[in-house]
Amino acid sequence: MAPDATSTPPFDFRRVRGNDFDFCWGLYREALQPLSVGVFAWDDALQQRHVREALADEGASVLVSEGSDAGWLHVSETRFAIHLGHLYLRPEKRNQGLGTAFLTWMSDRARRKAKDFTLDVMKNNRARLLYERLGFRPVRSSARTITLRL
Repeated sequence: MAPDATSTPPFDFRRVRGNDFDFCWGLYREALQPLSVGVFAWDDALQQRHVREALADEGASVLVSEGSDAGWLHVSETRFAIHLGHLYLRPEKRNQGLGTAFLTWMSDRARRKAKDFTLDVMKNNRARLLYERLGFRPVRSSARTITLRL
């Protein structure tokens, strides 16, 4: 997946490579393990398997900004919807507008394609505030996550 020619976002994408697991796993674990406390028992082996499966899918990409790997994401797309399954940024890349720029770019892409744009977020994740500020609204809920749609 590459940014389209209608705008110049402050990021690009590259395909996941075989040696990206440690980078991606570190971001995933750093972001989600603290959120698991009191919600579910963290199991490194199970979570690593989850990350490996996501990275093996063609919808996985490394987000590149200012010439370096800034994070990773996984997007799945069907005829009617685009679903953001994962988005993790390096700590030093957070709160600088990169996530907002990416979500805005994806939202515009979904609108142009006349598709819903959905994502799942843990109920206790602060990122939910960003998603809601950008116009995402809850459509489904489980014990730990909320599915939001734009």
